[in-house]
Amino acid sequence: MNQLEASGWRGVFTLRRVFVWAFFLSIFCLAVRQCTLVDPDFWWHLKSGEYITQLKAIPHVDPFSFTKGGSDWIAHEWLSEVIMYAIYRLTGWAGLLILFGSIITAAFGVCYWRSDDKPFLAAFTTLLAALASAPLFGMRPQMITLLMVSVFLAILERYKNSGSQRLLWFLPALTVLWVNLHAGFALAPALIMLFIVMSVLDREWNRIKWLVVSLVLCCVVIPLNPNGLRMLSYPFETLSSPSMQALIQEWFSPDFHKFGFLPLAILLLLTFASMALSPRRPRIGELFGLMVLSLAALRSGRHIPLFAVFAAPLLARYSAAWFAANNITILPARHGQTTAIQVILNLALLLLPSYVAVRKIVDFSRHPEVYESQRVPAAAVQFIKTHRVAGPIFNDYNWGGYLIWKLYPDYKVFTDGRADVYGDSFLFDYLNTYRGERGWRDQLNKFGIRTVLIEPHSSLSTLLRDEPGWQVVFEDSQSVVLTKN
Repeated sequence: MNQLEASGWRGVFTLRRVFVWAFFLSIFCLAVRQCTLVDPDFWWHLKSGEYITQLKAIPHVDPFSFTKGGSDWIAHEWLSEVIMYAIYRLTGWAGLLILFGSIITAAFGVCYWRSDDKPFLAAFTTLLAALASAPLFGMRPQMITLLMVSVFLAILERYKNSGSQRLLWFLPALTVLWVNLHAGFALAPALIMLFIVMSVLDREWNRIKWLVVSLVLCCVVIPLNPNGLRMLSYPFETLSSPSMQALIQEWFSPDFHKFGFLPLAILLLLTFASMALSPRRPRIGELFGLMVLSLAALRSGRHIPLFAVFAAPLLARYSAAWFAANNITILPARHGQTTAIQVILNLALLLLPSYVAVRKIVDFSRHPEVYESQRVPAAAVQFIKTHRVAGPIFNDYNWGGYLIWKLYPDYKVFTDGRADVYGDSFLFDYLNTYRGERGWRDQLNKFGIRTVLIEPHSSLSTLLRDEPGWQVVFEDSQSVVLTKN
């Protein structure tokens, strides 16, 4: 290799160029790692995709439970579920990990693109946003909402800053796609309304007209889905459901005593601090938007990614202004030729996250049962299948999706993660039974329960062990199966 060729290769593998790729690979690696902690709802999403594919139609009534069978079911994630099942059939677990890892990486890639002072400061703030959002990552349609939110913010922010209307016309088309992928589509009009208020506060009167036009168009196209006009009210019914707030942990406020929420606290405090200290005066609209989304994140963990992708570019923008005013350079530009040692170190920076991500994907694909058994009662379900225990089965709410995937149609579930199907009254009765509170036998008797699959140290498990006619037929550290004689 001559000197000119060597110089060319060294120019390709400079720190600034390699750093960007290593950064995105690190986000992908983080996403893949979190996705291997399979979400409880993943399993019924996968079964729904199989059911729709085989049926060749979108179901409108529940086929999976014996308690609510035939009741209304708004399959609002039908397109996501069909895609998930198709990827699973074609490529197995590896394809699903790559798909959702790529969706998450793309969402934060858009966030990085919106940020100032690339690559280093923008990468730091975007990585902090990803770490803050990581507890919500998973193989589930909600990640598509994360990507859509990131894209919407990029388009709306670009319009607000430049006044160019061209990209606004993509918003209705994206909304049509979004409404068939996940109920998070309600954020489409919500984000536009947020930017309308921000424009009013900033007295950008010439921006409001086309934002209102975009809002109307996005609302008009929402009924373009298999459930029609029903989707206009569905997200609000979900948000106002008391049982979902009681059962689903991601609707709880973030617990800052847990280490996983520390990046959120850092992102929140640094963003407000940078805006306060920066010589660049924050706009009132930005402060309003940040306060609204901060409140949303503090009220519900589910909204943390929405706050994160909004806040990270603000943190980069105002931090960059503060650094510039104080003559601080994060990493000075290097002059001269990159040495061979530096090229090797830069390649190591690139290859390390690649190796970690590939190893995780391969290990999960080869041993999915190991990862399953960490989160769901795989051994207990295998016992039920092998010994054909008597139904109906009362099951833990978080395990219902796994039972649907493994046992349907031989067994139908008592309940699962589709809280909207079961309704508040039923789910509060379920909680009463599970916690062994007054009248806990009523629901078991009402549905003629013959088998119970729950956690071994739950209140209901303790009560049934002492209940005449009930006996333990299987137990491990994760679950217990009790049957009624």
